[in-house]
Amino acid sequence: MKKENQLTPLEKWERLTFADNFIFCKVLNDNVDICKELLELLLEIKIEKIELPSAEYSLKTDFHSRGVRFDVYVKDGGGRSFDIEIQTAHATSLAKRARYYQGLMDVDSVHTGMDYSKLKESYVIFLCMGDAFGKKLPRYTFRYICEEDGGLQMNDGTVNIFFNARMYDKMETEGLRSFFRFLCGMKPTSDFTDRLSALVERTKLSAQWRHSYMTWEQEMKYQARELAQELAPEIARDMAEDMAKDMAEDMAKDMAEDMAKDMAEGIAKDMAEGMAKDMAEGMAKDMLENVVQDTVRKRDRDTALNLLRLNVITIEQIAQVTGLSVGEVKELNGAL
Repeated sequence: MKKENQLTPLEKWERLTFADNFIFCKVLNDNVDICKELLELLLEIKIEKIELPSAEYSLKTDFHSRGVRFDVYVKDGGGRSFDIEIQTAHATSLAKRARYYQGLMDVDSVHTGMDYSKLKESYVIFLCMGDAFGKKLPRYTFRYICEEDGGLQMNDGTVNIFFNARMYDKMETEGLRSFFRFLCGMKPTSDFTDRLSALVERTKLSAQWRHSYMTWEQEMKYQARELAQELAPEIARDMAEDMAKDMAEDMAKDMAEDMAKDMAEGIAKDMAEGMAKDMAEGMAKDMLENVVQDTVRKRDRDTALNLLRLNVITIEQIAQVTGLSVGEVKELNGAL
């Protein structure tokens, strides 16, 4: 079976599931009833109606601020806001992302002259294919509470929820268990997942969406390649310098102490101290140079391996980025 990075855009399209960002957004954007039903299932609340979902809704407060693109952003009839994010890859900054999303959602909800008391509840929901916090819980729900009194909530209306899809068997209801099994690639086992599955297949039969996906896929690869070319040399250099410095300092210190001790026991104190100092400094300098060279070399190879796995730039470009020869990069590629 081909690896993911070896598939053509058409082959990738044929393998897409509801867990893929593109399909996830298209299905929920085009089917407001399904989006509403999913929110009710995830939050265990009743929603009278929701506005037409905005797939990959972009929001930016001003020219200098960092913009974001929500996967699915909707509001209900009472003004509550909901952002649903599908997270298939491992990420270490989901908590900070949730914080930033909440702030932007508030800006989007508050109009000029509006009192803050008019702010409605806002939910940021991450559907993660892994465990975001490592506690093996099927769901993590966060609301602000008082540290001094754990029973006192701030009641600011913000709720951040992170689902751990792989823990589907531990979900509270059969509806949630069925949905997250489906999200993990298993067959639909409920009326809701049956309908989701049918919508996924209908979307994949659309020539328009297939063309849009291939265009989007190429744009993502182009952006990834540009980013890799821009960041790889800087990341490799910084990591190599930090590692080499720490390793060299520790090794030089240990060797200097051991040599000074051994020599002091065999010769006069003054000679031992002088000779040990000179030898330790010389060896430490040589050791530092060797460690720096070895560490930079290893980091260049690790960087090349990571870029080969991403499959976004050519072997010749990887050689230019890392300083390795084309032959060495080809050898690494053959070992994958």
